[in-house]
Amino acid sequence: MGGSVYFLFMSPFVLTGLVTQTGGSHFQPVLSGPSRAYLRSRVQFHCEVPGWTSPLTYELRKDDGYLIATEVNTTVTFSLKVTEGSKGKYYCRLTTGGQSNTVHLQVVIPVQGASLSSEPDPPVIYEGERLVLRCLVSRGTHLSFMWYHNRQEVTSSPSELYRLSENTLTVDRAGEQHAGIYSCTAQNQMDVNTRYSSSRNLEVIVKKFISSPRLTFTVLCDGSDLLANISCGVERGSPPLTFLLLLDGVEIQEKQVSSLNAWFLQPVSVRGNMGAARCKAKTEIHQLMSDPVNLEVVPVGGVVQVMVTHLYDADGGVTAARLRCVPATGTFPAFSWSLNHTSLPAEGDSHALAQHGQILIITHITAVTAGFYRCAVRDSFNHNSSWVESSGIHIQKTAGFRVVPMEIMALVFCGFLSMVIAGGTFCLLWNSSGGIEKHHSNHEVHQTETIIDSGLPGADVCLETQTIEMKTLVVEFEV
Repeated sequence: MGGSVYFLFMSPFVLTGLVTQTGGSHFQPVLSGPSRAYLRSRVQFHCEVPGWTSPLTYELRKDDGYLIATEVNTTVTFSLKVTEGSKGKYYCRLTTGGQSNTVHLQVVIPVQGASLSSEPDPPVIYEGERLVLRCLVSRGTHLSFMWYHNRQEVTSSPSELYRLSENTLTVDRAGEQHAGIYSCTAQNQMDVNTRYSSSRNLEVIVKKFISSPRLTFTVLCDGSDLLANISCGVERGSPPLTFLLLLDGVEIQEKQVSSLNAWFLQPVSVRGNMGAARCKAKTEIHQLMSDPVNLEVVPVGGVVQVMVTHLYDADGGVTAARLRCVPATGTFPAFSWSLNHTSLPAEGDSHALAQHGQILIITHITAVTAGFYRCAVRDSFNHNSSWVESSGIHIQKTAGFRVVPMEIMALVFCGFLSMVIAGGTFCLLWNSSGGIEKHHSNHEVHQTETIIDSGLPGADVCLETQTIEMKTLVVEFEV
């Protein structure tokens, strides 16, 4: 009874002191705490009245006033274990009536099990098609995503290569540059103790559309049999590819290869036309056909001709020559050259061969390299066939003609030009005061090209004998 009387007697003085220290108003406590916390972790909320030094009774409440805990002290700390139901708005309140600010707590589930999915699946597409990659997780909330292409991070800035949106990477029109290894990393959006989960690598294949196939063939001997080694290939595409050989429109062979070329063997005969051969290249979505090629083997025969082109120096002298060997017939010829009945090697200090030996280039005509050149031809697929030889053509260095010195020609031209200028001065005074600049350049080009044949009888199947005389004379004047 005495304690109750004492409490009633002292209460007005305590309340008077409280009201006086707070400036005549209710207390305004301040609550601080995290806005996000991992599930099953512990969080702490701190509540205090700034500047107050005496114990007070604080209540931690949530949302619509649900009481969580009560503490008495100058400054109190409420420690909670985070569950899925912990998310919500928290505030603290004094038993005297003051209420704090609100802290909104979000429960973050740690990320786990990142993986990649693709559209289409598997991620094998052709140029120009659409690709969509998604970064999936088995669990986790409040996530952000990072993308990597060939171990380089894909930035989120606007790009023509990719479009990024949340957990999705989109390629609208795929190109060769989009092929490669992709991966993603998902992370919780936390200021501290951020957790990550990375996917496995996913290889994206961007296939190239095939180009039109090209068919060529050579001939080889297999004992007594003659075979056409037919090559069918494309310049661009993505293996594996399927090639088909057609003869007169009928498919006779098919091969699937992991390259851009395929080879077929087909029996042929000399002087026999086996028909029009074509090859077809195809993938799982489209196919293309080559131009037809007659599968025909014509032996070397008839007249062998040598076409000569002389190359001149500045004085008009012959210093080099280009010789081209042309048999009358023969689909697969082999060539041999000789100088003064001595065979020439494939490479030399003063000569070179081109186009499988059909062209001989004499780079320096000297006393050693001058003489009679001959070309011999036979079938490349039959080493027992006879050589057919051309007549010899005499190649020698010739002296050129000397042109009139440029100084003299320039002097004559300047004199003539002075007369023209003097006669036209009066007319120029009535026109603009600007000078007249004259520049004359006159070119007359001549080149000598001669055809030498073997003189053997027989019809000329591939070409006619022609003689074209061309000489080079270059005269330039400059004032």
